Amino acid sequence: MAITQKDLDGIENRLKDVFVTKEEFNVHKSELINKLDEILKEILASRQEQTVFAHQVSGHEDRTTTLEEKVGIATP
Repeated sequence: MAITQKDLDGIENRLKDVFVTKEEFNVHKSELINKLDEILKEILASRQEQTVFAHQVSGHEDRTTTLEEKVGIATP
């Protein structure tokens, strides 16, 4: 018993129902990459903010220490 073209067409149709095509995969891949880019931008912005805040806190600590020394308050 040989496989006919009708059998091959049936198999191909069933595979299309189960698996995504290359075009569908590329669309989903593109959407995923775009979403990951957005997330990465947010992470980088957050890290930059943390760096700025850390610098500001350090400056405030230095200023507080200087003021405490002038007033005569002991620091732990």
